[in-house]
Amino acid sequence: MKLKYLNVQNCRALLPDSDGLPTLKRLDECLDGINNKYPGSIRSLIKTNEKSMIRCKGSRRLCVSHIKIAQGVDFQERVINTRAILEDRRAPAEFMMLQYFGNTVSQKIIVPLQYLLKGWGNAREGHQCYIHYVSHNMDKKVNLETMQWNDSDSDNYYYAGITSRDWLKRLNEHIGEIRRGSAKSFHKAWRESLGKNNVQFSSYLREINQSYEEAMDWEEKKVDSLSKDANCLNMIPGGFKGLKFLHKLRITDRVKIPLEQRERAIAKYAKQNRRKGVPNPFIAELWKDDEYYLKIIEARPKTLSREQVLLIRELNGKGWSLEKITKEIKAINQAQVKRVIEGKTYRRYH
Repeated sequence: MKLKYLNVQNCRALLPDSDGLPTLKRLDECLDGINNKYPGSIRSLIKTNEKSMIRCKGSRRLCVSHIKIAQGVDFQERVINTRAILEDRRAPAEFMMLQYFGNTVSQKIIVPLQYLLKGWGNAREGHQCYIHYVSHNMDKKVNLETMQWNDSDSDNYYYAGITSRDWLKRLNEHIGEIRRGSAKSFHKAWRESLGKNNVQFSSYLREINQSYEEAMDWEEKKVDSLSKDANCLNMIPGGFKGLKFLHKLRITDRVKIPLEQRERAIAKYAKQNRRKGVPNPFIAELWKDDEYYLKIIEARPKTLSREQVLLIRELNGKGWSLEKITKEIKAINQAQVKRVIEGKTYRRYH
């Protein structure tokens, strides 16, 4: 396949299988349209790739841009919809693929656009770092122009990981473990979500071409950050901190072990803690504290304040409609308000 802007090998390494649909061709055509409308915009990203190859690696090579591209792929209808989304906010250019599977389940893949362009080099070299999300109460078909890149709501669950192989191949291995009944919190959350409507599985590639030490450091910091949230699905701390954690519990006989052995150790730890039902054991006790809970919840973006939650309940009691309440308190959408009314979220707000 000959494409104008895309590195085919890197696209195949970092993006999901297209099931015979011309997804890369459509993406390349979209890039050509952007480059023609905004002369040199895509070519400049390729030049940045070429110039930065020696100086640095991974996300440090990414430059700011207004460009985001969303591609919706409906496998049942065999339809592809590719759109350029130009934002005022300047951040690294990104490509998002939203895949529909003929029901109310969808999968969202987000990859920095420069990783896919020519001039980057071999994306398979080194380690890759990623975050997987499980989101409930999602509409099946979302307008690609208005779709949020990073949904932030109390119905999201997060898992950060690293791999020395292609990240989506590692995801397929996770899926295999899910089907075999793995007790890991991440696998249990995905397995239980498969039977629900309006579920979206999202995967966000963050870093590539990292050394083992760099990837472990990234994972340690990311899990530390995510574990402030009760919806974090990592069962142990990330990176080197996690290796020490497993060794301290005598799950492993030494601290320094390869990633494959670490996965087996986590599986063993998950089986030992199956009855506890605690998705994140090392912060569970802290999360039980109401003061800590409220502090973390209100610090998260796109969440409701205590005042907004109390007002929702008050207005609902007065018979206001969902639409009217949503506009009054400036909520993200009616679903967010509905979950408060039904008692599914913000139950500790009194």
